[in-house]
Amino acid sequence: MSQEIDIQPGDRLLVSRTDRLGDLVLALPFVETLKARFPECDVDVLASLYASPILENNPSIDRIVRVQNDQLSASRHYRKELEQRLRKGKYKAAIVLYPERHISRLLYRAEIPVRIGTAGRFHSVFFTHRLLHSRKANKKHESEYNLDFMAYFHEGLTIARATVYPTDKELKNARRIIKECGVEGPFVVVHPGSGGSAERWPMEKFVELYDRLSRNRRVAIVTGSDSEGEEVTQAAKSNGIQLREITGRTDLRTLAAVLSLATVVVANSTGPLHLAVAVGTRVVGLYPGRQIMSPIRWGPIGEGHRVLQPEVDQCRCPEGRCRCMETITVEQVAEAAETVYDDVIGKQT
Repeated sequence: MSQEIDIQPGDRLLVSRTDRLGDLVLALPFVETLKARFPECDVDVLASLYASPILENNPSIDRIVRVQNDQLSASRHYRKELEQRLRKGKYKAAIVLYPERHISRLLYRAEIPVRIGTAGRFHSVFFTHRLLHSRKANKKHESEYNLDFMAYFHEGLTIARATVYPTDKELKNARRIIKECGVEGPFVVVHPGSGGSAERWPMEKFVELYDRLSRNRRVAIVTGSDSEGEEVTQAAKSNGIQLREITGRTDLRTLAAVLSLATVVVANSTGPLHLAVAVGTRVVGLYPGRQIMSPIRWGPIGEGHRVLQPEVDQCRCPEGRCRCMETITVEQVAEAAETVYDDVIGKQT
């Protein structure tokens, strides 16, 4: 049993999760649980500059401390400035959900009295409290692994679901962008990118899926970055298909608003999939057959979602050259998307 940390009203608490978008989304249940149990404390979050916008407008978060990860590893001057910012925060405790070595050391140098992290790493020496658990076996969800850190705090309400909160202005902007695509009713978001975080379903199959949904009278919109937009547009042209797409037109906050308005989102195992779930939209997730990327750990949280994987016991393809994802058929994905779509529409009528 972990020793309970004495937290008093007015204490300031810092939660650190400085890696990818999906990882930060899945840290939100811990953040909101911490605030729910200690409402009279300030709860700040240390997050990457790229992913941190999803924390905005969250009533459980008092302040966002943004980190430029490239500067963190490259610039001693930047690390010194960040150390001073952390020192000025006068935090009682810091909980390091993602044990990045520079961050772990900076929290120590900033003299934060209570520093909680995982055991078994070289930089675990910088923590005052070390949680002994391993995530490599993928025995439960990433959000549950994060909630394990609540063992150091008193019992109380636990929030299991991540929530991202678009503003009214962002929703209005999202509706404008969607309307400019000629869409005013229910629609499917097709998000073909992966950000390099997981093996992805081939771009050509996403284009075929778009065409299949359109022919079956389900309106679809393609989202993603500029580069993903170029790739999917080229694939569509090669097949004589014209896309409704808003690639490169949304920052993270606007993308979250667009996803919140969608009927269903189809995506690889990537940050935008978890973002869609966090704004209350059902998803169809496409997952590799690798154990390290298992939906047991990385799947969508909640009911009504669908997960598809290759029909292999375990993918043994070289990393970055997986062909197993190609065995997921367009028919399988379209059927899953249409089933979820029809279920959502049926509940709305």
